[in-house]
Amino acid sequence: MTGKTVDGYSWEQTTGVVSGLETDAVVRPPQSPSIRDKVYDAVVIGAGYAGLAAARDLALSGRSVLLLEARDRIGGRTYTVNKDAGFLYEMGGTWVTHHMGYLFREMVRYGMDRDLITTGSPDMHKGYYTMDVPGAKPRKLSHEEAGAMQAKAWDIFVNVDGQYGRTLCPLPHAQLNNVIVGRKTVEKWDQLSCQDRFEQIQHLLTAEEQGLLVSLLLHISGGDMKNSSLWDMIRSHALLMHSSDNFTDVWLRYKLRSGQTELAKRMFEDARARGADYSFSTPVKSILQGKTKDDLVTVTALSGQTFRARRVVSTIPLNVLKDIRFFPPLSKKRQEAINIGHVNQMTKIHADVTNPELERWNGMRFPGLLMYGYGDGRLPNGRVHLVAFGADERETFVPEKNPELVVESFNKLHPMDIKRLIFHNWSTDPYSQGGPAWWQPGYMSKYQDELQSRHGNVFFASADWAHGWRAAIDGALEQGSLSAQSIDHELAPGRSTAVESKL
Repeated sequence: MTGKTVDGYSWEQTTGVVSGLETDAVVRPPQSPSIRDKVYDAVVIGAGYAGLAAARDLALSGRSVLLLEARDRIGGRTYTVNKDAGFLYEMGGTWVTHHMGYLFREMVRYGMDRDLITTGSPDMHKGYYTMDVPGAKPRKLSHEEAGAMQAKAWDIFVNVDGQYGRTLCPLPHAQLNNVIVGRKTVEKWDQLSCQDRFEQIQHLLTAEEQGLLVSLLLHISGGDMKNSSLWDMIRSHALLMHSSDNFTDVWLRYKLRSGQTELAKRMFEDARARGADYSFSTPVKSILQGKTKDDLVTVTALSGQTFRARRVVSTIPLNVLKDIRFFPPLSKKRQEAINIGHVNQMTKIHADVTNPELERWNGMRFPGLLMYGYGDGRLPNGRVHLVAFGADERETFVPEKNPELVVESFNKLHPMDIKRLIFHNWSTDPYSQGGPAWWQPGYMSKYQDELQSRHGNVFFASADWAHGWRAAIDGALEQGSLSAQSIDHELAPGRSTAVESKL
């Protein structure tokens, strides 16, 4: 039975903005009855994909596990809303691909690898694309023409070595210290911003191609041109097998027919069936530990409740870690990285409209609070579903406070009759404070190793600092799985070692 999370917003003309969305991600009861004052092998903080992978894998290995989550639901920055029977709205991470190894493993494990749907209408080729950029007259064109222009601009931008990044990032899951490219070479290129690279190549592009490229880069990073790293784009292109031919197929085409929350639920139920305990609506305040590997870690919730374990996996997002007290304190370098944080403050908003022609429409307008809009199918009631994206506009654009501005921004993309908006503002969410992590110039080569390292008996696992698919579901699964593996090996050869407290 679908529950209602306190997260997210919907808007209709008759109701205004309403908090809370219907989703199967809500966990009831919020706390497992088996929780007692005992020492766990591991406490996992966060029930997004990283936390679910860590908790499930540890439970499968026979370890005693407690999963803590600040929200009332699973999924973290990825969850599915069931606003209408027969249609699913993905609030965060959406697309899947067989090219993402950790994600594909989970899809195969739970029999979801072939039960996919595609984004948009199957007759998209019969539709059209609208473009409105500085220095060119707004116009309508085919999807094929727009795609070719975007691919040309993107290819010129990422072709920093004449081989589309193959000599600089041949192994995107090993960006530093790999067998081919020396670290100093990567560090050099990591200093450049998207703006630096754009200034190098903009003379090769028409006004339309420039507008398409800049808006695409901001769409991806969720930041601005100066604070968005060029290396992040090189890495992203490497993950596309160094070819823009794979751009749509890998990043934007395939979705789980039953939704992201269904996959997350199956992982959660798997962990629970193997004995994992859990406590939702339990935000963490502090993580304290002793000086040796034999000392326990104490996790304290905002409520004052404490939990103890031999090891802890923190999947707390990068931009939220500054709100958690660690003792002993984190390293100076990690604190520096946390204080800088990541730049992605993206906007993603769903709209239901009455315009049938928009089912096969995509379009962009730059600059704009919403830069891109995509047609993504029909609802059971016959309306058309659209999704729009914007970059960092926090100073002037808070959707839940000004829905009229959202409607206006959609209409600047294309005239339309909006009946409903559905969205989650990740920037104002205290448990995310931003979207998926995209980094500033120089950040990866300086801080990635530190962010991935452990802090005593605390392991850090998040898509925000994953090896390859950072800012993606696969990166979260990677980090959760690796942390669980390390903890299980470290606690070997024994299995579950949970003991009752004698206090």
